[in-house]
Order: sequence, then structure tokens, then C-alpha cells
Amino acid sequence: MKSILVQSLLRKFFVFLMLVVFQQDLLHAQLTPQPLSEKVKVIFPGIPEEKKLPAGGSMYMYAKDTGTGYMAMGLDLTAMGVSPEMVTALGDVIWEQLKAGIPAQMGGVTIAKDQMIQFKGQNCLYLELDGTKSENEQFKGKKAFGYLFFLGSVLHQVMYLSAAPNASADDAAPFFNSIEIAR
Repeated sequence: MKSILVQSLLRKFFVFLMLVVFQQDLLHAQLTPQPLSEKVKVIFPGIPEEKKLPAGGSMYMYAKDTGTGYMAMGLDLTAMGVSPEMVTALGDVIWEQLKAGIPAQMGGVTIAKDQMIQFKGQNCLYLELDGTKSENEQFKGKKAFGYLFFLGSVLHQVMYLSAAPNASADDAAPFFNSIEIAR
């Protein structure tokens, strides 16, 4: 009798284990790379919501919970008269212009840190933003960490937002590491 009971429990456990494994496979299958442009993709930790931008292109957002979010976009600036040659010729000036517009565009965030770095083989502007005084609901009371880079005339941005007081870019390492840039 004990043998039958043990076998029954083992079968139930095996079925339960298979369901858990199958469910995990389904979750991972949904985490497919999200194209930001022809050459850049990123994997969100869940299915992102798409928001069309007034200037063209799309922004993708995923909110893990009310205090944690992920954003990414690719915006082709050729429609605004910006060519790849212009991006190259402007050099650091283009980054200074982008930084100057951030506080107004993001409802009063402050730039806590900015530096030019190499990221995935690209010259990139790394930003840490403080949303303590922001009026924008998306940034209000949060820290944000992100990378901005150009491929030709396409501006790419990937950001992680967190309301945690001790948040850091390391918290979003899987998100940032998932970025694929085609050569």
C-alpha cells in the first residue's frame, strides 16, 4: 500500500515538475528581442508596450511593477534633416544638446552623472538621472540609468528606472547586456 502511495506521489510530483518546466519555457519563449531599429534589438524582462512617437519611431516600455520600469527607443532623425555625416561632424556638441534638453523633456529630472563611454562597441552617453523633483509621473521619485548612442542618424536610448533608494545600473544588467547591435 505504501508503495502505491509513494508511486502516486512521485507521479504527481513529476507532472507538477513538468508543468513548471513547461511554464518556464513559455515565459522564456515570450522574451524575444524587440527591434528598436534595423540594427538594434533588446530583450525586455516582459512583453513591452509600444508607444508611437510624434517625431516617428516607437518607444517601448515595460513596467515590472509600480517602482521599476524599462524603456527603449530608436528614433531616425533623417526626417528632421539630420544625416549620419552631421552626427559625426557635430561630435560632442550633439551630446551637449541632448543633455541640455533632458530636464525639460523629462519633467525636471536632474542629471546626476553623465559620461562618454564605449558600450557594445559604440561611443555612447551613459546617464544617471534623479527624478526626485520631476513632475513627469514616469520619472517622479525614481532614479534612471541609461545609454544613448547613434548608429548613423538613428538615436537609440535604453533606460532602466527604479524607485529603490539604492538602485543602480547593475540592477538592470541583464536588460543592458541583452542589447544586440548588428554590424
